[in-house]
Formats: sequence, structure tokens, C-alpha cells
Amino acid sequence: MPASNMGHWYKFVLYYLWIAPHALLAVVSVLMFVRRLHKTFPLFFAYTLYETLGFLARFAAYVIGPGLGTSYRYVFIATLVGSTALRFGIIHEIVNNVFHDYPRLEPIATASVRWLTGLLLFAATMSVFYSSGTLPDNVLVVVRLLGRSVAIIQAGLLLFLFLFSRMFGLSWRSFVFGIAFGFAIFASTELAKWTLELTALTDHSKDLLNLLPTGSYHVSVLVWLGCLLKAEKPAGAATYTAPEIDRWSGELERTPQ
Repeated sequence: MPASNMGHWYKFVLYYLWIAPHALLAVVSVLMFVRRLHKTFPLFFAYTLYETLGFLARFAAYVIGPGLGTSYRYVFIATLVGSTALRFGIIHEIVNNVFHDYPRLEPIATASVRWLTGLLLFAATMSVFYSSGTLPDNVLVVVRLLGRSVAIIQAGLLLFLFLFSRMFGLSWRSFVFGIAFGFAIFASTELAKWTLELTALTDHSKDLLNLLPTGSYHVSVLVWLGCLLKAEKPAGAATYTAPEIDRWSGELERTPQ
């Protein structure tokens, strides 16, 4: 393929993978509101709205300003901070939803995630004091570190749901599982990209690698949209109550307060 044709192909795919997922994410927001799922998953609903509006802000900064110039950079950092915070919140929301029917296990799971979140936030904040460069560069280092922390937690959360979905009576077709699955696809791809960036890559390989996160995010949004379009049972409804969970919950009920 001629270089010029390759350039046009790459630019088309790059723009498509930048615009299409956010357009579909707006559809996810509408469907969640229509089906009243925004009341069950308020943080994920806020995330879909925030990401859609954030994309519009970044796209406007890119078109109006000098491409990936200073104005785009500040908008990118500002929207990335909010997106990272919401992703942390969505982790808590998924955990709370999964353990909703087990009142004695829910505080333990929530507290564990909260402590882990606090440690990651502390580590990311401290890293700014050891970063060199301008303030935007330091902030970007912290936000990217937090983003990697979120990716690790969300990838681990999906592994947990896969291993214990039957134990908790969690249907793979439930929306809470779809939310976790979509984020885990994106998170796993982010981790893979960061690992590949540590290797020696050609400029052509780096350009193709840049398509990986946006492509995986497109798949994630399609997963969320697909879960909404299916005639699924209410999110969080269990097909049965596992005896092991009942026994654990009962033991915790008898634990002295």
C-alpha cells in the first residue's frame, strides 16, 4: 500500500475510533435514562454523560486551537482527572451492587476497595514531588498513574466476577456484569499498551499501538450498548443464593460487634 494511502487510512480510522465510541456512549446514556437504570447506577450514568461532554470539549479544543496544542492539553488533563475519579467511583458502585444482597459482606468488600483506593491516591499524589518539569507535566504524571491504578483494579474486578459469578448468583447477562466486562476490556488493553511501550518499537508500530486504546474503548461501549439492548432481568438479581454465601453471612451475623 502506498504511504499516502496508508496515511489516509490511518487518519480515517483514528478519527472514527475517536468519534464513534462517544456517539454510541450518548445512546447508552439515553437508554439508561429511559430504562431508569440511572437510579441504580448513578455514577456510571454520570460517567457516560461526562465522557460525552468531555469528548465535545476536547474535539472543540482540537478544531479551534492548533491541533494538539496547549489549549487541547489543558482540556485533556481536566477531563482525564474527572474521568479517572468517576472510574474509581464506578468500582465502588459495582462492588456495592454485587454485595447488595449480603449485608454483612458488603461493608468488608467496600472497606477493602476504599483502603486500596486511598493507598493508590496517596502514592500518585506523592509522585508529583519527584516529577520534574512544568506543572501540567506533573499533573499529567499523577493522573496517568491513577489511570493505571484504576485499570489494574478494574481488570482484577472482572477476574473476581468471573471466578465467583455463580457463587453470588450474578448472571453474565446482567448489566452490572456488562459494566465490569466493558471496563475490564478497556483496562486490560491499557495495561497491554503500557507494557508494549516499554519495548523497542518503530514509529509505524507506535502509530498502530495508539489505535489500541481507542479501539478497545469502542468495543467496551458496544458491550454496554449490547447489554442494554438485550431483554435482561433486573441488574443485581440473583438466580439463587449459594449455600456458601449464606454460611459466611451467618457466621458474620454471629460475630460480636
